[in-house]
Amino acid sequence: MKKTIDLMNDPIKNSFYKYLLPAIGAMIVKSLYVLADSIFVGVGVGAEGLGAVSLSVPFFSLSAAIALTIGIGGASIMSVELGKNNKDQAQKVFSQSMAMIFVTALVLVSLAFVFLEDLIGLMGASGQLAILTKDYLSVMLPFFIFHGMWWVLSAFVRNDTNPSLVMYATIGSALLNVVLDYVFIFVFAWGVKGAAFATGLSQAFTFTVLLSHFKSHKGILKLSFKDLRFDKARKIVKIGLPTFFVESTTAVSVMIFNYVLLRNYSPLHVSAYGIVMNVGLVGLFLLVGIGQACQPIISFNFGADRLERIKETLYLGLKYSLSIGLTVSLITIAFSRPLASLFTRENQALIDLASSAMKVYFLAPPIMAFNVIVATLFQSIEKPKYATIIALSRGFVFVVIGLLALPIVFPVNGIWASILFAELITAVYSGSKLFKYLKSSKKFYNHLEKIAS
Repeated sequence: MKKTIDLMNDPIKNSFYKYLLPAIGAMIVKSLYVLADSIFVGVGVGAEGLGAVSLSVPFFSLSAAIALTIGIGGASIMSVELGKNNKDQAQKVFSQSMAMIFVTALVLVSLAFVFLEDLIGLMGASGQLAILTKDYLSVMLPFFIFHGMWWVLSAFVRNDTNPSLVMYATIGSALLNVVLDYVFIFVFAWGVKGAAFATGLSQAFTFTVLLSHFKSHKGILKLSFKDLRFDKARKIVKIGLPTFFVESTTAVSVMIFNYVLLRNYSPLHVSAYGIVMNVGLVGLFLLVGIGQACQPIISFNFGADRLERIKETLYLGLKYSLSIGLTVSLITIAFSRPLASLFTRENQALIDLASSAMKVYFLAPPIMAFNVIVATLFQSIEKPKYATIIALSRGFVFVVIGLLALPIVFPVNGIWASILFAELITAVYSGSKLFKYLKSSKKFYNHLEKIAS
């Protein structure tokens, strides 16, 4: 395998696999360490520790939402500019993106510290659950600056033809997190604060490793902020907006999910939801990895006006994402009880509840796979409107409708079917827009061939 990636001339399959293998490898390890992190908290702290981490998910989602808006938006524009051979413009987009995420993360972390107790109360937490949530976030919040910066940096390093470094940094971070989890939770007995320190330090490690890209000289980007302006900021946010809606609406949906569970069910349901979410991240991360493999290839070829290479990449993305989505569903449903048992030793009620929830929740991944790749396509070809509608539909609008309506019809399992409901409705819209795009692009491509001939 060559060390460099030639997006202009390499066969699409070669380029796709060069991006796919590091992305999938990194995401597999990342998903496993997320599972390990939750298992350590569940076993070392207990069900309320899991609940505290679950209530902290919206903070991670919002941080990722802002970072990925800037990172994916900026990296997509950079790839399009490289497809046009505009290297100076690509560098400007990178410099502005890094400055944007640093300033934004710093401001939001400062505000979160000031209003932390109010935010925890807003999520419906009280008593010991609120105390543990505050313990976790009070340690984790400063590290969200690294969390945001490494998400942005990883997007640019990947698109700057160095996906392997992103994989190595992610794997190293995951291994470090697992080791620190064990030491801080079981050796030092720091509880949820130990889990927060482990996660935060591993994120700082990832950011540091990614900085080595600029010493390797494998790409065109430089870590330079000379003559910094923000004239690209609006376009960066516009292109990245669908990603913002994916992550931010996930944060809001999780908050609503937890609120509904605490109000209408029990704290045990929040802990079960935490288990389901963490297992679900395995499948989601794999789908994200496939999207990451598609995005730079599609964006570059969009800039180079090579439509057939875009469609070939799309078909590869759909093929692999649908296969993985179906595999995740079958395995998780078949082994739901053993998976739930990993997170707690003796709480049979929690195991029963989480296992039952998984059998409904994990009917969604194959449909989720389709929606994720179609949204990636539209974002990569600078059609953020369609990608935004897909993101809002599957991540918020129909999730909330499902949360409110389905438990009325199905009191026991309706709450867990809201994700499936949202993905199904969204897939109708995604499919119609994909069909329209393929039909119109085929006509345009045939027109170009006639002109050329």
